[in-house]
Amino acid sequence: MGKTFVLFALAMIALACSTAMAQAPAEPGTRPPPTVTVTGTGEVHARPDFAQVQMGVVTEGATAAEALRKNNEAMNQLVVLIRKRGIEDRDLQTTHFNVAPRYRYDKGQQDPPKITGYQVTNEVQLKIRDMDRLEAFLDETVSAGANQVRGVSFGVAEPAGLMDEARRKAMADAQRRARVYADTAGVKIGKPLKISEQAGGRPGPFPVARMEAAAASSVPVAPGEQTFTVNVTVSYAIEDGK
Repeated sequence: MGKTFVLFALAMIALACSTAMAQAPAEPGTRPPPTVTVTGTGEVHARPDFAQVQMGVVTEGATAAEALRKNNEAMNQLVVLIRKRGIEDRDLQTTHFNVAPRYRYDKGQQDPPKITGYQVTNEVQLKIRDMDRLEAFLDETVSAGANQVRGVSFGVAEPAGLMDEARRKAMADAQRRARVYADTAGVKIGKPLKISEQAGGRPGPFPVARMEAAAASSVPVAPGEQTFTVNVTVSYAIEDGK
């Protein structure tokens, strides 16, 4: 009986010790270092190296079949010209096709509107990679029958390298700003502890105004430049003393 009691007591003491050790508070962690957080901006400018054009043919006829026949004839001539000018199949895509009736509304009449004919619209989007031929190409397509041009947009085919250059400029700008604050406060900056890039700096094809496909001797086009922007937020550790 006495021996059993002693063993039981020892077991309870061991359990109490292990529980106390498990519940002991952890050593307090080191304080996080003081930081300065700044945002840097980097911009890179580049001339577009391709253009996107959406154009097509609109025809009318007394019947849907007549309007469609006229449209097919004009559209076939336009596509033949587009391919002759070196536009590859991967850069040519139908974007809109529509057959719609034309109505006449008589004022003061209770009768429903009357169909006076039909209109057929066929549009394609194409990418022009030879920017030197853009103006001449637009002239030729209008002369070949394109009577609707919804506009021209410009882009850069390989923007990754430009974005990387903008990132480097953004980091340099962030470091410059951090040093200004550190010098003013009488401290110096250490290593970057956190880097965060804000998305949305890469431009897509840049549109210009819609163009009317009227007869003209030339179509002046100004591609301008595209801007690639990166904003980066960086937190630097602060070290005492300059």
